[in-house]
Amino acid sequence: MVSTANVPKCTELLLIAVFITALFSAGELAAQEAVPNPRVKDTSFVSRHDGSTQQYVVVLPPQFRPEKPVSVLFALHGHGSDRWQFVTQDRGECRAARDAAAAHGMLFVSPDYRAKTSWMGPAATADMIQIIDELHQNYRVDRIIVSGGSMGGTAALALTAMHPELIDGVVCLNGTANMLEYEGFSEAIAAAYGGKKSETEETYRVRSAELFPEKFSMPVAFTSGGKDTLVPPASVLRLAESIQKHHSACLLLHRADGGHDTNYEDSMKAFEFVLEKSVGPVEKQSATSLVPANSPFRIVCLGDSVTGVYYHTGGLRAYPEMLQAALRTVVPGNDITVINAGISGHTAADGIARLERDVLAYDPQLVTISFGLNDMTRFSIDQFRSNLQELVTRIRGKNSQVVLCTPNAVIDTASRPVQKLKDYCDCIRELGQAMSVPVCDQFSAGERLRIRAPWTWRLTLSDEIHPNMDGHKRMAEELCRTISGDTVSLDSFGPIGPKLRHTRKLIADGKPIKILAMSPVSAVFVDCLKTAIPGAVVELTEWQTEGKSVQQLEQEAQSMVRSMKPDLVVLTLKPEAIAASATSDSSGKFDWDAEQSYVKSASWIMNWSLSFGLQEWDCIVIHPAVTAPASASGSDSFRSGLIRQLVHAQDLFLIDRTAGNERSAREIILEWLNTEEPVR
Repeated sequence: MVSTANVPKCTELLLIAVFITALFSAGELAAQEAVPNPRVKDTSFVSRHDGSTQQYVVVLPPQFRPEKPVSVLFALHGHGSDRWQFVTQDRGECRAARDAAAAHGMLFVSPDYRAKTSWMGPAATADMIQIIDELHQNYRVDRIIVSGGSMGGTAALALTAMHPELIDGVVCLNGTANMLEYEGFSEAIAAAYGGKKSETEETYRVRSAELFPEKFSMPVAFTSGGKDTLVPPASVLRLAESIQKHHSACLLLHRADGGHDTNYEDSMKAFEFVLEKSVGPVEKQSATSLVPANSPFRIVCLGDSVTGVYYHTGGLRAYPEMLQAALRTVVPGNDITVINAGISGHTAADGIARLERDVLAYDPQLVTISFGLNDMTRFSIDQFRSNLQELVTRIRGKNSQVVLCTPNAVIDTASRPVQKLKDYCDCIRELGQAMSVPVCDQFSAGERLRIRAPWTWRLTLSDEIHPNMDGHKRMAEELCRTISGDTVSLDSFGPIGPKLRHTRKLIADGKPIKILAMSPVSAVFVDCLKTAIPGAVVELTEWQTEGKSVQQLEQEAQSMVRSMKPDLVVLTLKPEAIAASATSDSSGKFDWDAEQSYVKSASWIMNWSLSFGLQEWDCIVIHPAVTAPASASGSDSFRSGLIRQLVHAQDLFLIDRTAGNERSAREIILEWLNTEEPVR
């Protein structure tokens, strides 16, 4: 879909404010109000491909509920336009895309993808993959539908041909399916693809969807016009015919007298067909609930260190505690209690040994069983199956329901190779089917996230095998869906109040407190604490960080904190603490090996700063922006945001500087100390 008018930059901001009558056809607001719509988010990000700043628009659906999973509809603009085309224009394709997204409660996402002459070249492809990953960080994403008109329809086909694992449905409006054959816009395409067909043939070939009909196993809809001379329909007609040989979820709306556009009615038919035929993992879940209505319900979660409460999740809760929060959210009328019976290092055999004491003694109505990560290193699959079978039989003998859980997805290591773990997961699924026991497939959910959003998935892990609190929230959501048949997002659940519970109790008891605090925040924090809590007696050990890399600080945390057993640890994870590596290479591309190294070391600084099991002392993090506001450079901005994500994932309190806050570090810390957090 070629833009009919190139909107000047000087009027683009005005369009953002007044586009609201074109945003959704339901007529939510009158044009004369001319106010920005809070559901529209113009988002910038630093491209991993080349370090440039790129943009996309997100439009939230009416009655958007952040506590629920949501599907995504991508709308890719035409040649000569940008991210605002599908958001603001009133032409049939644009209105249909917006209306379909709104009617189905979907996020409506329109990226620049290297506007204005993209054609899904390598840079645009990398940006789309990154946007998909970023959306998984910010929302609980179910389905992803990609659509577009003209160049955008072509781009939707090209992206799917290259990365079908990311896509659940495709709508192509007047696009082409063969870039080797297509002759239009040759100079622009050559610029986007890095050369002419004769120079970079493979780049053109892999983006020619017609050559890969087997990749289109998801629902697909095409519109085309027989008199379209700008983007001739022949390749799309051939692709549609090939796809229809593989499966029936393919719709072709070809108008012999049509040109290079699709009217509203045909566009809506295409969108509704794909949305009706495509089903995400949330919708595949059975709606059967194991929780009886309006009666007390007690659950025991039996498992290993991933089930139990340890430093990986902040030392106060894990997925069983989050499961209780999730079930109380989706089944608000019930008195639901979840008991954590997870112990580090345990196997299904250990679960049998302590079944009476740790599980059956509570007379539960439901028991979840989660073993395998340790079993795979000590027991054969046959022994593992036998042990699980005994657990299920004995629990059912006490009239309790059972849910089996596969282990979470892990990083491949010599001790726990992923392929071997897959075999043990298959064993769990097979046993569940044989014994008619529901299975919560945590491994498959994690693998799906890893494939679709690898960076997001990596940020859910505390180490190679243990999820952090963000990972545990996702596990609790999966288990809640298996148990209740309902969905929920726990992402907004912050750390448990009250703040500094151990420290405040010691001070109230008249005891001195031992504080281990990183420079340069140590002195100002202690001063603020004494001001906020008069009479506090502090023994400060300053943890010098100047000139040290994050890897050095990780080693110091390992050797120092737990042996010291302080009452309070105050950390500051400096974004510049990377003496051993650079944030970007000479080409301007981000060094993602360095970022992964930073994530690993920063996570372990927090891990080693906590006691092994239940939290025995307080640990908080002060964002470096509090004492030294981060620069506006791309690398600093990325690292600053990454620090916030990591602290949130560790379930620790973060003292931070909000945007536009020009107050001193002392004022920010004092305000935090004097503000109570809600208890959850």
